[in-house]
Amino acid sequence: MKRTSDIRVIRTQKSLLEALEVLIRTKKLSCISITELCSEAGINRNTFYYHYNNIYELLDEHKQLMINEMNSVLDDQKTPSKETLINLCKCIRKHPVFLNILLSPNCDIDYFNDIFELAAKKTSVFVNPPRAITSKRDIMTCYYCNAGCNAVIRSWISSGMKESPEEIADIISQSSRKGPITVLFPSA
Repeated sequence: MKRTSDIRVIRTQKSLLEALEVLIRTKKLSCISITELCSEAGINRNTFYYHYNNIYELLDEHKQLMINEMNSVLDDQKTPSKETLINLCKCIRKHPVFLNILLSPNCDIDYFNDIFELAAKKTSVFVNPPRAITSKRDIMTCYYCNAGCNAVIRSWISSGMKESPEEIADIISQSSRKGPITVLFPSA
């Protein structure tokens, strides 16, 4: 299914993702059948097959949608800012069902890291002034920062995204700029 404004298609997409979120709580992704998914979603199998060949295509489509949204946020930033982090967190917050599926221990594909690999590749957006990240040391430092960001985002999603995007961006920004030890123990 491509991006559409047709309310029926949007409802079908939403139903399929919500059904998959329910099923993946108790079953490995690779063991969930199209019949089970459609039954849980309350849609006809023919409707599913009209749009997708398998469950992985459903997930691929949503992964690509999210990557496109994140790329749009990152590409719109000409200067580094905390606003970029806030906008990325807002983008993430729009996809709770999809992200809960990805973070499930029963999800046997690692789309979550695919999505956040994008952040590691575009880390130069946060360097002031923007520059190419080329040295081995710079690349390793970017991966260190990305792993920390990834952990904060995973924790945020897993706990139901109760904190605002601004709060999460603040945690990431302060920890990245000052270092986690300084943030945790400011007087040390």
